[in-house]
Amino acid sequence: MKLAIHDSDSILNFNCIQYCKNNNIEYVLVDSYSSEIINFVKTEKVTHYFWHFHHILYEDILMARYLLFSLQKMGIKVYPNFNTSWYFDDKVAEKYILETVGAPVVPSWVFYSKKIALNWLRNETKYPLVAKLRRGAGSYNVILLRSYGEAKKYCDKMFSKGINPAPKIFADIKSKFIIANRSNNLISRLKKMPRFFKIMLKARRSFPNEMGYVYFQEFIPGASCDYRIVVVNDKAWGSMRKVRDNDFRASGAGQSYEDPSLIPVSLVKLAFEISDNLDSQSMSYDFVIDSEGYPHIVECSCFFGFDGGDGSFYWDRDLVLHYESFRLSDVILDKLLVD
Repeated sequence: MKLAIHDSDSILNFNCIQYCKNNNIEYVLVDSYSSEIINFVKTEKVTHYFWHFHHILYEDILMARYLLFSLQKMGIKVYPNFNTSWYFDDKVAEKYILETVGAPVVPSWVFYSKKIALNWLRNETKYPLVAKLRRGAGSYNVILLRSYGEAKKYCDKMFSKGINPAPKIFADIKSKFIIANRSNNLISRLKKMPRFFKIMLKARRSFPNEMGYVYFQEFIPGASCDYRIVVVNDKAWGSMRKVRDNDFRASGAGQSYEDPSLIPVSLVKLAFEISDNLDSQSMSYDFVIDSEGYPHIVECSCFFGFDGGDGSFYWDRDLVLHYESFRLSDVILDKLLVD
């Protein structure tokens, strides 16, 4: 057995190295961008491959999954694998796969014709309506359309020059400082700012504009929070996230509470069931609950925020709550290296 780990500054990649050292597992650091990576993997007789790639890195989105799926075709066990990541950072693809497995995805509509979209917006929908791009995280590229006029203006842009999916350099800067201050790592975040701005600038220049389609979701009124439930193998955990002041979005607001008493266990049960149907190695689900008490998935992702890579509680598949610390990378590798 030999595990290849992409050589990056990802906390999960770093923790994977520690896991291997602690468990006497042979590993090798690799440059996944190398043109010779396939030959290298063959020569080194790699059996498992781990790469926690990033949605804001253009080169990762450009080629990471193609490499991982090619390695999987060779018989190598990879994280994330095809069933876990083919729809990563693509909300339209999420709509299709969640509907396919019967998950309670929030009512959603996608149009690839401006004429058909405008007819639907004029005659069939109700406002307000949530508009999203396929790509983006942390509530970027998510807006509320309150009238047909606003919706038409949005369509005009999406079926002409389009919208850049990468956040603007100073987008949501206030929330970023709030989150850093609450997590007591403000100084650390400030030190990383120059590199962060460099990455954002590159993303703004590299990612092509999203255009030629529109994606809408039904607005669920009255929700003061959402719930993020994460399932990795046989463990689930989560948080309750309050919406922003005078806003409808919770993601990226910096008001996340990792307290199991705040999380409906019914959502945990549902998340386990959906992950089994998706056959995913890891998945986070963002739920909102409507006025009738029914849950709706707003979006999902195989990667998710997890500062430090550590957790303090989890539910098992019998929905028994355990107050035990664990490391995310350990949970992933415990399963990956056994298969």
